[in-house]
Amino acid sequence: MLDTFSLQDFNVDELISVTGNFSSLQLICLVYNCMYIIYAGFSATICIFSGMQPNFVCSDGLYPENKCIDNCTAYTYFKPEGTMVAEFNLACGNRSFLNSMFTSGYWIGFLFGVVLSGQLLDKFGRKPITILNIIGLNLSTFLMYFGNNIYILILFRAMVGFFISGGQIGAFVHFTEYLPSKNIASASVLIQVIFAVGEIIAMMVGYMFKEDWKMQYLVGAMPTPFILLGSILLYPESCRWLLAVGKQVEAVKVAEKLADINGYKHLVGKIQLVDTKELSENPALIYSWKDLFWPVKILLLSLSSFITWFATSIVYFGLTYGVQGLTGSIYINSFLMSSIEIPSFFAYILTNKYGRKYPSIIFLLLSGVAVLLMPFVKHVADGKIAVILSMIGKLCSTAVFDTLFFYQIELFPSSVRATSIGFASMTARFAVISAPFIAKIGRISDYIPYTIFAIPTFVAALLILFFVPETNKKNLPETFDDVFAKYDPKHTRRKCYSKLSIRSNTPVND
Repeated sequence: MLDTFSLQDFNVDELISVTGNFSSLQLICLVYNCMYIIYAGFSATICIFSGMQPNFVCSDGLYPENKCIDNCTAYTYFKPEGTMVAEFNLACGNRSFLNSMFTSGYWIGFLFGVVLSGQLLDKFGRKPITILNIIGLNLSTFLMYFGNNIYILILFRAMVGFFISGGQIGAFVHFTEYLPSKNIASASVLIQVIFAVGEIIAMMVGYMFKEDWKMQYLVGAMPTPFILLGSILLYPESCRWLLAVGKQVEAVKVAEKLADINGYKHLVGKIQLVDTKELSENPALIYSWKDLFWPVKILLLSLSSFITWFATSIVYFGLTYGVQGLTGSIYINSFLMSSIEIPSFFAYILTNKYGRKYPSIIFLLLSGVAVLLMPFVKHVADGKIAVILSMIGKLCSTAVFDTLFFYQIELFPSSVRATSIGFASMTARFAVISAPFIAKIGRISDYIPYTIFAIPTFVAALLILFFVPETNKKNLPETFDDVFAKYDPKHTRRKCYSKLSIRSNTPVND
């Protein structure tokens, strides 16, 4: 509780604490982010059901079912007949490539979106770029319903991926920058666990409309106007970002709005600047994406984090999109694979107690081992052992993802935070784009795809061990000097950012 104080110098964590910690604004932003992440989970996985391959047979003669025949002129499809595979004849030949391309097209768009949006978010602010991405998401999701050509649909799907990535990164970074450092991990884990809810909804919608793939996308598009409305009405600009780029006057206004919304109206008009040294007078402190790759210590940190995102993503989505290759119902298996992500909240408990570094290493190794063992037990106990190993791999890779989101935020300073997440997510998209095509190698060999999925996890574990510092229970870095201090607590930090103060001659009750 704060009693009386005259003029005090606050960093952003202290300011957030004074104006309510996790109060009304943070709760509103949490609900909004959960809505967005649910939609992101739905959008990422609905293609499993819209592109589900029904039973088929070559119509040219008496051929075995579900077998591609050279020079077959036409195929007959059985239920469910309303999938994209049946409508656009994507089961065999060169056209089967288009089905994988439809899945990968989303992630190709996502790839370009995270690269561009990450830098735009750091240059122009969290709010305007997030809103622009969500406007694009609204348009592209509704266009999916009107696509009547597989090539046009791949383009629309790539547009959805492009816009959803920028909005997702913007909303997530924006939200976490309004939290005290101690709450970022728990909120991040909650949001990532919510991703599984979107996957489960996708499974339910896919089952309800399994004879009409267009309805699956139309139902999925319905929440997007509400997401847009929330981004416009609820979100003030990030106070951390405003201070990081030298927009101190705007930062004061946002800080007062934060105090007002959270019920600390007595602080309105009493928040002001105490360090008037403009950031523009310190050009060395205005960071860009190039600063993520120099000096060598930062280069190794960046590459280690990016490769870890790649390794986690290729296991996570390799198992997600490989669900059709498991024994049993695709809907039941999909539900199990999605539900197993929810208990991954235990990652927060472990990382909060034992730190970010070593639990991440353990989860990576466990996911890699589980995936590596899968082809050896594929036909044991009617494939049930493979399903169990797949669930273990999915659980552990989800736990790594849960950790990675707040770990990445804690590793890099405010002015390049969104850019670093953009680059990390970009490397992850390379993994996701390749996952459907790697999975197809399973038609030739059961062992090659799973080996490819597993090897990066072991590499990433070694990189974290040697090149990534611990960040648990430390404030978010505002400069790269703060980052170096995570390696060496004796590192001398330069005071470079304007801060806010509160002048009060009356008691302030918390």
